[in-house]
Amino acid sequence: MIKQLLALLWGFFDAIFFLISLIFANLFAYSFGIRWFWLSLAITAFVIALASEMPALSNKGGKS
Repeated sequence: MIKQLLALLWGFFDAIFFLISLIFANLFAYSFGIRWFWLSLAITAFVIALASEMPALSNKGGKS
């Protein structure tokens, strides 16, 4: 039970720090100008969409 709780907490912190790192990457791009910021936002949206699809894609291969 403790291992399941720790795995849940680890996944939560992993997701939070992933989002924080994307926010800081966008702020860094903003320091170069608004065009770089919009490009960074587009890349961030793509990365989040790709990351949200990965669990669904990994489950397709395991089930028959």
